[in-house]
Amino acid sequence: MCAVFSREILNLTWWPLFRDVSFYILDLIMLIVFFLDNFISCWESVALLLSYATYVLFMKFNSQVEGFVKGLTSRNQVVEVAETQPKVSPVPTEDDSKLSAKPRLQRGGSSASLHNSLMRNSIFQLMIHTLDPLSEGKFREKASILQKIAKKKCQVEDANGVVDKNLPNSSSVEVEVSPPLNGTAGQEGDAGDEDEEEDQPLSLSWPESSRKRFTYLFLLPIVFPLWITLPDVRKPKAKKFFPITFLGSISWIACFSYLMVWFAHQVGETIGITEEIMGLTILAAGTSIPDLITSVIVARKGLGDMAVSSSVGSNIFDITVGLPFPWLMFTLANGLQPVAVSSNGLFCAIVLLFIMLLFVIISIAACKWKMSKMLGFIMFLLYVVFLVVSVMLEDKIIVCPISI
Repeated sequence: MCAVFSREILNLTWWPLFRDVSFYILDLIMLIVFFLDNFISCWESVALLLSYATYVLFMKFNSQVEGFVKGLTSRNQVVEVAETQPKVSPVPTEDDSKLSAKPRLQRGGSSASLHNSLMRNSIFQLMIHTLDPLSEGKFREKASILQKIAKKKCQVEDANGVVDKNLPNSSSVEVEVSPPLNGTAGQEGDAGDEDEEEDQPLSLSWPESSRKRFTYLFLLPIVFPLWITLPDVRKPKAKKFFPITFLGSISWIACFSYLMVWFAHQVGETIGITEEIMGLTILAAGTSIPDLITSVIVARKGLGDMAVSSSVGSNIFDITVGLPFPWLMFTLANGLQPVAVSSNGLFCAIVLLFIMLLFVIISIAACKWKMSKMLGFIMFLLYVVFLVVSVMLEDKIIVCPISI
């Protein structure tokens, strides 16, 4: 959904996906080990919660770790570049200086021009580093863009005061403010207008168009209680009540989640659908709607890596907090009695998740690490395949050959 509803094709980097998938795989392995005896004890629940605490602590130092890892991966490339640089003799002879001083620098060949050249290169690298401090694949693209901008306003003044615009190493570079790198200025203006509309406080005034009136009446039973009980922090006078809005939002989410589970259970019993299939389809989609909305919002703002991290990170939260926290509450309320769980078909379910993760990574790599609509449709197809195979496993149409 992020790829389909994003305003433009977004570039992705490998580090967020590698980091989150690694934690996700480790948490799945822990879950398999804890399910072996069909019981979840108190210390196992605590271990899963500590796993999430470790993930949060890791995210605190994510930038430092990312820079360290990327420095290790690019060390060989840096060494090769350094080795290919020509060596300059410390004390050149008079003949060498007469023949090679001017061609090696600029016309005039002064130390000041060398100083300016080094300074320009430093400023150029600083500009690239400011755009993406931990860039890897985007470096060449942004470097070429900045080089083209610099060439347009490049002015070279030699020792005689002659201006030469053809030389790449200029003594003075003037760079104007360029258009946005992603998209046109008009698109950014439209996006800014939409963001301003989204940031406006909620209004219950009657809409003008018929479509908006239908949406207004459809959402009014949900929006009206929220409008009464939660202060709208987008209003200047209500900003100081943000803790009430935060805690109240969590309470409303818990209330709506309880109602959704109850509705799904009653509908499943009426139609004759098992609880496992209802949880795999209806409840899984319903509980992922908040993640879907937030991921689409950040994708429309151009933050593709954040959207990917949100989708994988939500599964990490489900495994390491959503499951062990109720188990821990149950064990504490029942005198540390372990929780009975069923591990039938768990091995095949976990293997299916591993295969889906592998196909997701392959799909992103096949799309050249770009969040495009093609990638979105591939993800939809993978979800349909996962859903069909999971339902067939639950209905015993496909029998899991290995049981734990």
